[in-house]
Amino acid sequence: MLILRGSRERSDTIPRLTCWKASTEWPRFTGALGATLVATAFAFTVPLIVQVVLDSALLGEPLPPIRIVQRSISALGGITVLRNNLWIAAVLITVLTACNGLFSYLAGRWSAVAAERNARSVRDSLYGHLQNVSMAYHGSASTGDLMQRCTSDVDTVRKFYSIQLREIARAIAMVMLAIPLMIGLHPGLTVVAVLCYPAAILYTWRFFLKVQVTFKASDEAEGELSAVLQEHLNGVRVIRSLAREPREVRRFSQVNDNYRDVTMHLLRELARYWGISTVIVTVQTGLVLVAGIIPDLFAVRVTVGTLVAFLMLEQMLLWPIRQMGMVLADLGKARVAARRIEEVLRVPTEDEDPVLAGPGLSRPEIRGHLEFRHVSFAYEDTPVLRDMSFSVPPGSTVGILGATGSGKTTIMMMLARLFDPQEGTILVDGVDITTIDRRWMRRHLGYVLQEPFLFARTIRENISLARSSAEEAEIIAAARAAAVHDVISEFSGGYDTAVGERGVTLSGGQKQRVAIARALLMDSPVLLFDDSLSAVDNRTDARIREALLSRDATTLLISHRTTSLIRTDLVLVVKDGSIVETGSPRELLQRGGEFARTWELQQGDYHADNGYTNDDYRHNAYAANQR
Repeated sequence: MLILRGSRERSDTIPRLTCWKASTEWPRFTGALGATLVATAFAFTVPLIVQVVLDSALLGEPLPPIRIVQRSISALGGITVLRNNLWIAAVLITVLTACNGLFSYLAGRWSAVAAERNARSVRDSLYGHLQNVSMAYHGSASTGDLMQRCTSDVDTVRKFYSIQLREIARAIAMVMLAIPLMIGLHPGLTVVAVLCYPAAILYTWRFFLKVQVTFKASDEAEGELSAVLQEHLNGVRVIRSLAREPREVRRFSQVNDNYRDVTMHLLRELARYWGISTVIVTVQTGLVLVAGIIPDLFAVRVTVGTLVAFLMLEQMLLWPIRQMGMVLADLGKARVAARRIEEVLRVPTEDEDPVLAGPGLSRPEIRGHLEFRHVSFAYEDTPVLRDMSFSVPPGSTVGILGATGSGKTTIMMMLARLFDPQEGTILVDGVDITTIDRRWMRRHLGYVLQEPFLFARTIRENISLARSSAEEAEIIAAARAAAVHDVISEFSGGYDTAVGERGVTLSGGQKQRVAIARALLMDSPVLLFDDSLSAVDNRTDARIREALLSRDATTLLISHRTTSLIRTDLVLVVKDGSIVETGSPRELLQRGGEFARTWELQQGDYHADNGYTNDDYRHNAYAANQR
């Protein structure tokens, strides 16, 4: 078996997944395999009845030296009774065929139910695992490829367990039952009947080894196709706004051509296998027929009934051997799919226990005192934060200003424990953040991302996502604080308006405000706003900031607008991963450094046009800050 279990790896025959529920699924599979064996046994009794009727009942030949046949005829009262009542043979064939069908149905049902339940378990495990892997993995992995691993690859393994596992059991049972029966009927003809078996088995195994590589290439090409399609659908507005549809069509066509070429190669391999295996089966059947009709070829002559029974047994035996090529091909595909699933399950998760509180992790009371002590961090080989230190008292509002790529968002993500410091320490109310349970910490953070994400649900569901138990009045209060209640009220569906996938039916500013309402509904002691007011107008910006100031929460506000930061308690100016200025807005304006220069750059032209100088407006800004 290919066992997917933690970091261990074994490559045997049948793919098995980590989240396999042995206690509930293996009994069904065992029952399915047992029913398959019983169905196969019933199937092999039909050729024996035909042989007895043709040779012994009609032609007077002695019964075959098979104990179960002789005992069955004796139980009927002897061959004379059967000769005088041939309808008994017809009834037996009908009953045995019906029993074969019944047990085949049970085998198919049990294996299908077990495989489907196992597939559901695997999908749940994959989804749960992806919820807990690091942000770095999500940043590097292709969404389309992950979707294929969670759907198509899981379905490939499901089909193998549902169908081909029974075929393996059937083939083994047929070989174990057919060969002894054939030897009992005619040892010499048995030798002829298995002459082509070694060639068929060797060719099947060669096909299995070769087709695995092709299946892997096909799976990867399909994953790339899914990734391109998913990326295009998500970015369709950008593509159309730039009139890049022809270029994207060509790009998709190239990937699609590659998928077609790989798939055609796979189909050619399958067609070649079926063609050659058909020749082998036909040659083998012809050998049996020719050998059976040549007189004096064997010491013991071949009777008509024996030849017919041999031909029936030969067809029953050759088909599973031929089918074994497809079984092995599906096995190869299932092994590739299982390895791809395993690759996801082996990705390290965030260091926390699945039940929220891992060993050694604490759940302290979060009041909002934040402190960075000589924190450094790098994405792979790119330094982002360099020896950063600052302290934020609880309940204060801190603005963060800096150029794109200066490390502002990384500060927020480290407070949310999406990344941990590589050097230095982050303290939350005096506790090292790396010792705090991640989910506990995140439950005490209201985090609004730079690019807010809304789900394809109603506005109410998107806002209450942070706290599903929230009352209607609380949802409306959060929406009012985010200055979005009036906008929502104008929609025909109000709070029950569906926003579409990724909030596509809302404007950028509306999406930001809904995301802010979602964060405010948590009523967290720490609020993080990652340039979350960039798409709203200045008046709405001011209303939201007024609402934030009225809350007793530690607030970190990233903004490129200096007017958004003018009423904060503290401003951190970040440049190249380091804090180059810190102080109140008034102190920084008086100091004439980076913050003051940014202020003048953003405000100078406007005030000059209106007859004011920067010094005049600085005075007004001081007064506003004091108020």
